[in-house]
Amino acid sequence: MKLFRRLFAEKILQFHEGTNKVFRMLMNIPVIKDRLNKDIFDKEQSRLRTALGILGQIFVMLFEFIRKFVYVVVFMYIPYRLISHICPLVASHQELTMISMFVIISIISGSIANNTLLAVGDRDYLMIRVMLISPYMNFLGKLIYKIVTDFIYFTIVLCIFKVSIYHSIMIGIVTACARPIGEVLVIFCFDHVKSLYERRNTYNGMIMAASVLLAYGLPILTRKVAAGWMVVVHPAFVLFTILLGAGAMYYLWSYKHYRRIIREAMHMKRED
Repeated sequence: MKLFRRLFAEKILQFHEGTNKVFRMLMNIPVIKDRLNKDIFDKEQSRLRTALGILGQIFVMLFEFIRKFVYVVVFMYIPYRLISHICPLVASHQELTMISMFVIISIISGSIANNTLLAVGDRDYLMIRVMLISPYMNFLGKLIYKIVTDFIYFTIVLCIFKVSIYHSIMIGIVTACARPIGEVLVIFCFDHVKSLYERRNTYNGMIMAASVLLAYGLPILTRKVAAGWMVVVHPAFVLFTILLGAGAMYYLWSYKHYRRIIREAMHMKRED
């Protein structure tokens, strides 16, 4: 339990913040506010307070799910619909097209460019400098939460866009495993290729631009989507990805220089 509290200290804080927000929101509703008072924060009212916190967390999770849904709509489904107007073979293979675009834009590009380790924000500064949470625990907690939510949300979203349940689950597993692999690559760049780290925003932009051009350009140039993309849902490939992801998580768990990386990232954050 102590390890859980250290790993997810930011989420626990978010839970209490959600309780306060839901309480303030309910206090603005005429019928309900007469039944609530500030005694809700007394120990005797812990059940009601927990219920409000759970309600707030549901709202947060719903918002996160909507963001993932909009992300897939904007970067994958709308391009698929536009490309399908000029490429009939693409139009007749929606599942294959969605899988290929998702692999390029989200699994490959997203795991490298949208990393957790160097994405230091004001919230991380609060947790590390004010609440004195270890950078090591703060990073691992964020990464584990991202892995779990990516698997759940993207599995559901892909099902909505006519990707089979089996294939959606397989892609969700590969996406989850790709996240720690991407973080290891970022650490490798920090430790061994300093020039890449110092110009990471430029390289991240180049990676994302190249992935978008590749995801949209290949179907237009070839007027179809190669069936080879389905290899990502093959059990052997998924098992291989799981082993790589497990190895990456072990490396991240045993890595000892998070403070140095976070110190550098915070320094760059202040400069920005």
